[in-house]
Amino acid sequence: MIKSMTGFGKGVVDFKDARISVELKTFNHKFFELSCKLPQNLQPIEEQIKKEIKKKVRRGKLYLWVNCEQTYDKSLDIKLDEKKLKRYYTLLKNAKKKFNLKGDITLSQILSLPEVIISEPKKENKKILWRSTFNALEKAINKLISMRRKEGAALNKELLLRVSNITKSVLRIKIFLPKEINKYKQNLKRKVGKAYDKNGVLRERIETDVALFAKNCDITEELTRISAHLVNFKNTLKSPNEVGKVLDFIAQELHRETNTVGSKSSDFQISKEVIFIKGEVEKIREQVQNIE
Repeated sequence: MIKSMTGFGKGVVDFKDARISVELKTFNHKFFELSCKLPQNLQPIEEQIKKEIKKKVRRGKLYLWVNCEQTYDKSLDIKLDEKKLKRYYTLLKNAKKKFNLKGDITLSQILSLPEVIISEPKKENKKILWRSTFNALEKAINKLISMRRKEGAALNKELLLRVSNITKSVLRIKIFLPKEINKYKQNLKRKVGKAYDKNGVLRERIETDVALFAKNCDITEELTRISAHLVNFKNTLKSPNEVGKVLDFIAQELHRETNTVGSKSSDFQISKEVIFIKGEVEKIREQVQNIE
C-alpha cells in the first residue's frame, strides 16, 4: 500500500530523572532529507538516530526535534563549558567596542547564554538515556508511518478513481473514432455532389483520400499505450516499495500519449474526451507528488 510523504509522529519515554520527547514531521520532497535538533547530551548518537529513521522512511523532507527534560540531582554531572564561555565573552567584548556600547560584561550575563552550563547524566546513566531516546524515536516513527499510511490509503482511492475515469474516456474515444472517419467521408461526398456517383476516377480519389485521412488520424496505437500505462499504474500502486517517482513517470507518459491523440484527431467529441483525460492526468500528477 502506498504511503503519503506528509505526516507527524510523537514519542515520549520517562525514565528516572528525565523525560525524552521525540517529534518527527515530514513533507513532500524528491529525495530523503533530514534536519535534526538535538540536545547536546544526545549529539553523539545523531548519526545512529538518522540511520534508524532512514530504515523506515525512504523519501521526504524530515524535521526531528528531541527534547530531554531533566531534574538536577546527584545523577547529573554539571559542567562549565569554558571554551564556549570564552567565545561568548570575546563576541560581547567586540560588539561593545564596535557599537560603542556602555556597561560591563558580567559573569551572570554570560552564564545565562545557551549551553554555557552543561548538565548531563553521569557515564553510568548515558546508556539508559540513549536507549530511552531510541524507544521514544521508535514510537514517533511508528505513529508517523501510521499517519502516512492512512493518508496513502485516501490517495490510493482517489488515484484509482482518476484511472477509472480515464479508462471510461478511452472506451468512449474508441466508439467515436469510426464515426469520425465516416463523417469525413460523407462531408467529402457532399462537397463534390453528383460527380461522386458519375465519375469513377473521382470516386476512387475520394476513397483514397478517406483512406489517407483514416491513416493520419489513426490513434489506435496511442489508445493501446494509454490503456497499458493505466494497468501499469494500478499494479504499481500495489507495490510495497517506494513508488512515487515511478507513478510520476507513468503520469508523464499518459500526458504525452494523450497529447498525441489530441493532435491527430479533429472530431469535437474526441477533443472533448482528450481535454477531460488531460484534466484527470494533471490531478494524478499533483497527487503522486505526495507519495513516497
